[in-house]
Amino acid sequence: MKAQFYSLISLLLAVPMLLFTVNYLGYTEQIGEVVSDRVISDQINQLVHSIEVDTTKAMEISGRRALLAATNHVINSGEFLDDSVENLTMLMLQGRINGSEAFLMLNNTMPNWSERISSKPVDFEVALSYGNISIENLDGFSIRVGMDLSITVNDIMKESKIEKSGVRKYVTISLAGLEDPIFPLETQGFIRRMVVPADPGYVGMNVVTGSQNSSGTCSGDVTFNKSEDDDTKILVAENLSSVTYGYHLGIILEDEANLSGDVSCWVTGNGSAVSLVTSAIESGYETIYIDQGTKSAWSLPVSENLAERYYYEAEGPTFLQRMEGNYTPSPNGIVTFIYVPELLEQAFPVSSYSRAAYRYFSDDGECYKVENTEGWFGMDSSDAAKFNITDLLTASPCDDS
Repeated sequence: MKAQFYSLISLLLAVPMLLFTVNYLGYTEQIGEVVSDRVISDQINQLVHSIEVDTTKAMEISGRRALLAATNHVINSGEFLDDSVENLTMLMLQGRINGSEAFLMLNNTMPNWSERISSKPVDFEVALSYGNISIENLDGFSIRVGMDLSITVNDIMKESKIEKSGVRKYVTISLAGLEDPIFPLETQGFIRRMVVPADPGYVGMNVVTGSQNSSGTCSGDVTFNKSEDDDTKILVAENLSSVTYGYHLGIILEDEANLSGDVSCWVTGNGSAVSLVTSAIESGYETIYIDQGTKSAWSLPVSENLAERYYYEAEGPTFLQRMEGNYTPSPNGIVTFIYVPELLEQAFPVSSYSRAAYRYFSDDGECYKVENTEGWFGMDSSDAAKFNITDLLTASPCDDS
């Protein structure tokens, strides 16, 4: 009887334990499936993100190479493109321009990149497609390439899937360092020029407008130290306290004063002079030009930067237009200037047109000298207005040499 009792007790204890074990195993199996699904889903998400990143990088590489291939074609053939956007698109898609293979596009078209990206060894099924390529000028020194991207990723069992359709992606491609095609085509290949953004990025700026007592003309670096004895520098100060005359080339003063006989040039009577000059030289250009005609102090970096052949973001033809030989000004274009010594070195005659290159090559715009610049440099009133130096434009025609 005792044996039967103990057997019954053991059975009653074993059944709940068995049920618990069975239920626990079933539960952990379900948990395992959920965890596995989440891991697979996370992996697919990471893969999709990786494909998007890789594709945008491919767009940038392919677009940059297309620009190089297009400019090389223009320069080597001596002929401008009929449609720069259409040709760049064809280069990115087929690696061809005007029916010819472009060496720079070898293995760098978008189909080449798409195949490499989608064929990476992964444990998923990947489908990648793209279309609707757009190419447009962005801000003078860069273009923007856009593309619709569609991505589908499945796990092998087809239980998890992510699909993105028609996602618009954009990349910005810098034009810095590319060769401007208009120079070699307009000079029979004798003059070449690379696109280098100006630093600082402006031609001229009226920094301080003084009172009628302001007078004289001079140019020099700035100092804010009243005790610095350097007659090549222009002192900028609030007042004349502790100023020693003869220490400085000129003076820019916040207080109103007539410094006739004390210094050769001065601008006075502007209560914000110190802060205005400080702000101006933060651009990296520390030379100030005091102009008697305007009774103002100017920052005029173009006076020293002409030999650098810089480009300025301004109303001029865009790079896309330049590849077409289209010199129509665009609000977000770029402008560079003819460097006359370079023309003379190559025995080219110097014409009397505005030194803005796109205008010069179009035989357009009269050339009038700009104060405190080389005698051969100048522009007409339209160009001067673009660069905010109208008040420095003279009535004297530019020199031919």
